[in-house]
Amino acid sequence: MSESSRPECVAIRHILASPAIAARTARYVGQDEFDWEGLEREAQTMSGGERLLVGIASSLWTAESTIGLWDVPRRLDPRSFRRVLEALELCRGEAGAGTAASLAAA
Repeated sequence: MSESSRPECVAIRHILASPAIAARTARYVGQDEFDWEGLEREAQTMSGGERLLVGIASSLWTAESTIGLWDVPRRLDPRSFRRVLEALELCRGEAGAGTAASLAAA
C-alpha cells in the first residue's frame, strides 16, 4: 500500500480539500507527503474554523492530541463539520461517507 493510499492520508487529503480551505492548502499537499510547515504558516492567516480544519488534519497525521474534541462541533460550520466526520470514516478505512449521512438523518 502506497503512503498516499493509507486511510490516514486519504482522510487528511479529504479535510485539506475542503471547499473552505482547498485554494489555500493545495500547494502544500503532495502526492505522498504534506508540507506541514507550509500548512502551519498558511493557517496563521486563516479564520478560526479554517485553522481548526488544518489542525484536525495535522492531528490525524501526528496522532498528537492537539485539538480539543469540544471545538469540533462548536467551531466548525455544518459543511466543515460533515467533512470532518467523513474524514474520520475514511481514516477508519470505510470506503464512503454513508455512516455520517445516516447519522445526520437519524
